[in-house]
Amino acid sequence: MKYLTVYQVLYQAALKDNWRIAEPILKNDPSLARHKISEKGETVLHIAAAARSTLFVRKLMNLIEKEDLELLNDEGSTAFHFAAASGVVEIAKAMREKNVKLPNIPGEDGLLPITMAATIGNNDMVSYLCEVTSLDVLQQVRYALLETAIHNEMYDVALNLFKKGGGLATKVLEGNASVLYALVKKSLAISNQNQEGNWERFIIRACSPVWGMFTSAISIARMQFTPCFRRVQVLPEKSLLKKQAGLLLEELWAEFQKCAGDKLFDLVEKSKLLHSAARAGNVEFLVVLIHNHPDLIWKVDKNNRTIFHVAVLHREEKVFSLIHQIGAIKDLITLIVDNDGNNILHLVGKLGLAINKQKLGEIDAPKNKIEQSVPSDADNHVFLESLQQLLLRQTEVIKQITESMCVKEEEKIMPPSFLRVSGAALQMQREILWFKEVEKIVPLSFLRMKNNDGKTPRQLFTEEHQLLLKEGERWMKDTANSCMIAATLIATMVFAAGFTLPGGNNSDLGTPVMLTLKGFSVFVISDAVALFSSIVSIIMFLSILTSRYTEDDFLVSLPAKLLFGLTTLFVSIVSMLLAFAATFFLVYNNHMAWQPKLIAAFAGVPVALFGCLQYKLWFDVAKSTYWSKYLFRPGKHSLY
Repeated sequence: MKYLTVYQVLYQAALKDNWRIAEPILKNDPSLARHKISEKGETVLHIAAAARSTLFVRKLMNLIEKEDLELLNDEGSTAFHFAAASGVVEIAKAMREKNVKLPNIPGEDGLLPITMAATIGNNDMVSYLCEVTSLDVLQQVRYALLETAIHNEMYDVALNLFKKGGGLATKVLEGNASVLYALVKKSLAISNQNQEGNWERFIIRACSPVWGMFTSAISIARMQFTPCFRRVQVLPEKSLLKKQAGLLLEELWAEFQKCAGDKLFDLVEKSKLLHSAARAGNVEFLVVLIHNHPDLIWKVDKNNRTIFHVAVLHREEKVFSLIHQIGAIKDLITLIVDNDGNNILHLVGKLGLAINKQKLGEIDAPKNKIEQSVPSDADNHVFLESLQQLLLRQTEVIKQITESMCVKEEEKIMPPSFLRVSGAALQMQREILWFKEVEKIVPLSFLRMKNNDGKTPRQLFTEEHQLLLKEGERWMKDTANSCMIAATLIATMVFAAGFTLPGGNNSDLGTPVMLTLKGFSVFVISDAVALFSSIVSIIMFLSILTSRYTEDDFLVSLPAKLLFGLTTLFVSIVSMLLAFAATFFLVYNNHMAWQPKLIAAFAGVPVALFGCLQYKLWFDVAKSTYWSKYLFRPGKHSLY
């Protein structure tokens, strides 16, 4: 019982970095430092290291022997493993000064401290442990460490590990995975995260003053802007990561190119570098690869698809745009048909996850059938027969789903570029844009060509985009309905305000009493602008609600109406509040001048709030509608 109480005190002290409480206990009985004080057999040093209690660990080093640092918990980990996981380099340094062997001691599962730190993604800790772990031990896990560092975007660490010895770039493990393959898949993720680029910078610079004014008063606006400011803060960091990834890629590719021609092609094919880069949208790597080895452009994967087919399937426009740089070869590339009889235009029609959603929807269909076909007084035989049909149908549908999930990775994709577009309507717009762009480069006969399932590209597109079309229609109608209610309320108020003028009318002539005042003109013009813009907004949203919602409507018509409707709604809100503020200046300016100014200041809050909450939607619609035509233009990357 005595020890139990002491263990609890030490445990809490280690957790809270409270050396003042632990010091007299440990000085009185130094052996307590070797006792296991937790359920999993951790010593007080384990707890302090895991809790990042830096002061506690440093002081404890003066009371224990170096052998005490090698004690394992019940899971086979030393306290140094916990220090590595904590990411606090100062703790690791203090422990290693006491016992230099700690970085080289594996746990019972063979896990080294550096491996644990790399898995968690502690960049500084891994960099430190790279220097203090013996080279012999490091060489045993160097490949795994390099791959882990790449996955966790620790490119400076990966570059350091690579330079400690060659031979890693061409090492191929089970599953044909290589470190270059890992980097090819990962490096583009850096540039994709900043895809907004100049748009985001412009938005943030434009809105920052407004945000500064209202951040303390409008908490909901803060929620909207927090992600944007977080992205601004990480822009320099992401830029550095991309530079480091580029340097690592250069080093890996330089070693890769040392292989003889046939071996190089074999390694590229085995490790799936070419098509993985196309799938990830890593246009930088593809340009380097094809520039040095132009014949790779003809390489097809196991499904008989080139990099351009893969780029279309995964909606990677930067990779697809390279097709405009290969001249007449483009006409030959587009003639290639995959193993399922799909030409490149068929691949635009594929939207894999939609298939499974449709199949899942079919599971519930037989249930409704049972409810309709079985009356309340039905006998057990009929009910059991219906139930059997239900179970058979569910089994069949589940089997189809399972098969579709196991067939090909490419058939069940949801492209990252697709998910970056906000809203089902804009996603549908992007899909149609892709179809029309690819349609331009294929022969006319390919428009009517049928695949192995007997479907033309347009039929496949329509079938697999049914759910997206319906979701886009619902999204458009919901948005239009909400905005139209606001526009209608504004129109009603400003129409009434036009006939209830501030100060009233002259009883003899019927003219406004305040007609000669300057503020009256501001009121009249603002009220009229608010009325007309709100009516235009209502018309726009009404035309959205009455649209036929064909596929082509989503390309320009519907987004343009939504954009114009949102713009006029914003104008009507600004004008209405301006008219409201002008009224206060007319009525109260002569007696209480401070009141109109205060009211005018508060009138700006709804305007700023509407802008803060709706800017993302407005810019997304504008960008997707009017800037998407530049989506497939050849970029700065030149193949030759």
